[in-house]
Amino acid sequence: MKTVILVLSLSLFQLVSSITRRQICMLPSSMLEKCQCQGDIVKCDDLDSIVPQVRGSNFLRLEVRNSNLTITSSSFHHWALTEVLLENCQLTDSSFHPGDFQGLEDSLRLLSLKDNELTTLPRLLSKFTKIKTLDVSGNPIPHYNFNEDILRDIGDTLLSFTFGTKIGGTELSQWPLTLTQLVKLQELILTAADITIMPTTSFHGFEGTLLRLTLANTKLRSVPLAISRLRYLQYLHFDHNQNVGDYGFRIPLIKGVQPFLNQMSLKDDNITTFPEVLQSFDRLDQLNMDENNLKFVSDKSAKSVTQITSLSLQHSGITRIPGAIQDIPYLNILDLSNNSIHAIETNDLKESAELLNLKLNNNPILYISDKAFVNQTKLHRLELKGIEIKRVPCALEAMIRRHQPGYIIVDLSNNKIECNCGLKWLFDVKNDRLTRTRFRIVGNCDTVDKTIQDYLDSDLATCSNGINCTDS
Repeated sequence: MKTVILVLSLSLFQLVSSITRRQICMLPSSMLEKCQCQGDIVKCDDLDSIVPQVRGSNFLRLEVRNSNLTITSSSFHHWALTEVLLENCQLTDSSFHPGDFQGLEDSLRLLSLKDNELTTLPRLLSKFTKIKTLDVSGNPIPHYNFNEDILRDIGDTLLSFTFGTKIGGTELSQWPLTLTQLVKLQELILTAADITIMPTTSFHGFEGTLLRLTLANTKLRSVPLAISRLRYLQYLHFDHNQNVGDYGFRIPLIKGVQPFLNQMSLKDDNITTFPEVLQSFDRLDQLNMDENNLKFVSDKSAKSVTQITSLSLQHSGITRIPGAIQDIPYLNILDLSNNSIHAIETNDLKESAELLNLKLNNNPILYISDKAFVNQTKLHRLELKGIEIKRVPCALEAMIRRHQPGYIIVDLSNNKIECNCGLKWLFDVKNDRLTRTRFRIVGNCDTVDKTIQDYLDSDLATCSNGINCTDS
């Protein structure tokens, strides 16, 4: 009897779940098993075909990935979508026909055909009268197959265009000059190409509109001079261009020629120091130079970046905190995570008094001076995650006692911290009426089943004394 009741209960549960799912996710039955609904978004994997909606749909975005997809002229009937992503769906040039996407001609704003097998731009792109974002990256499209007529048809509305081969692909070996038809473009992203040189006219047609530019995974040997013609550029990502190196950044630029450029990424460009050309950008604020071999960061080179407030040097082979960093007077954010720093000495950050966020995660740090952070009186967040320490650094005492009124988070996650009465000094600092700032320690104790903060709040009050935090 119990078995029968259990079986009936399970069957009823499955029926209710199925009905609920259909009510929440109003999709054709053939798509329900492969798709999920999240509000007005449908996400599908391993889908064979897109089926017309029986009646009006409230979905605005359809994402289909990792599929062997077939599209027909009726696939998008009654969908009323504004965004369609068909990524890694084994789509080829013959997958599209003139009647496809019927019903989306005037509603579609975003289309991604990323990571397929296209060798040319689909002609049906011309039918989208209001498209703003197009992504055809990860397709082996050569430069001569960026059809000028198609780009002209969408050029009056398109604001963002992403293109490029798969990383390592050789199909795109020259810059497609037909991009000049994209006269209102604000964002251009090249994800990968076998290009070694770019004409100075590469951005002709949208030199006065482009705000964001990404050139990544190319064979370029130098920074293209064409970039200097982008008068209103705000954001430049020039990443994973390993043939460039220090020499490739020696380009003649007039100081102030790009007065709006404030964010720059130069990740993995095989450079060893701050490029001198960076001093040409008066408003440069955020700089990312991760994944370079920065073995020579001199005081002289730091003069190129004295204007920045945010600097990231992750995975850069750094063995100690570069002294040149102290020559950047307004630095608020510094990320030196994932390097080979073994010690933080008293003077390493002495002049970096404006820091608000400091990250030193995943460094094999063996020694932290008790006065390492004594001048970081404005810090909001200090991250020392995964640095293989066993004790809460005494350096926190001097920093907290001198800290301005406010709140600071110290993240010691992924360390094997010993929680015992030796931490009584931290309890005393927390409860000292002269301490002007509140703080929270993030991380777990290794010796007891508690967080460090819980141990600080509940266990240390009964300890008579702890270690004396003084520099040895």
